[in-house]
Amino acid sequence: MQFRFVKDLAVILIVILLGAMAIITANEHRKVGKVPEKSIYTRESVSDSLMKKIQTIENSIQDRKMFVFNSNKDPLRQGNIIKDKIDRVQEFEDMVRNMFRLATTAIDERGNKIAYIEYQDVLHEARVGQTVAGRRIIDIGDKTIRYSVGGQTYTAELMPRPVMKDDDPYQKTGISGNW
Repeated sequence: MQFRFVKDLAVILIVILLGAMAIITANEHRKVGKVPEKSIYTRESVSDSLMKKIQTIENSIQDRKMFVFNSNKDPLRQGNIIKDKIDRVQEFEDMVRNMFRLATTAIDERGNKIAYIEYQDVLHEARVGQTVAGRRIIDIGDKTIRYSVGGQTYTAELMPRPVMKDDDPYQKTGISGNW
């Protein structure tokens, strides 16, 4: 008989637990039913138009991260009005490169005069009658050459390769920082 009491006690406890769970579930359901359709935070939420603008900006940022420049020039240096030292050095190098400069003259073992002319970063060897960079050599002297181009005759004198002047304003005024 005692076994029967234990069995009844277990059934009663299960019924009590199920009843308690039903009451808790009903209470929670009633709480959920009280939640309004519009939240109290509706005024603080993001509107659809603002969300679209945010998405557009985020997509633009992602596109810019993936963009690859295919220019060989620095885009920040294009179209400078004020020339800095880099621009002046480049301009000077271009000027020297495009200069038709008599570097030296010589006489070979047969007594023929030879002129060495620097043009476009190449040292050309020329004799009377030859053409260098579209210029026909007419005469080679000790320190000069005469050449013709386009029907005009010009004389080039022997000159050293130009050296760029140092135009540091601080060195001119004595405030270079080297104490």
